[in-house]
Amino acid sequence: MRKPRSKASETPGQPPIDAHLPKPGDSDAGAAWRVRMGTDDAKQIYQHHAATAETVNADAKAHRGMAATALRGLDKVTGSACLFALTYNIVRFITVSA
Repeated sequence: MRKPRSKASETPGQPPIDAHLPKPGDSDAGAAWRVRMGTDDAKQIYQHHAATAETVNADAKAHRGMAATALRGLDKVTGSACLFALTYNIVRFITVSA
């Protein structure tokens, strides 16, 4: 059985790393995003992320055969993913409109 990964630094004697503080090499936009994601409002919104965005990924994997691909090459895989996204959006539009 695998040991669960900890979000905090596990180096003895080192304080845990705060993921919401800007890191060296972050762009201004990236640093602002990290700080913004540390707010209570962002954490509340992110809790709903699984119920909205991740269901698309689960649907693709479980029901649409997108768990693995037999295609080779970035262009072909990107095209397949775009076709799935287009199809999913059309089906979702029809479902919501009905």
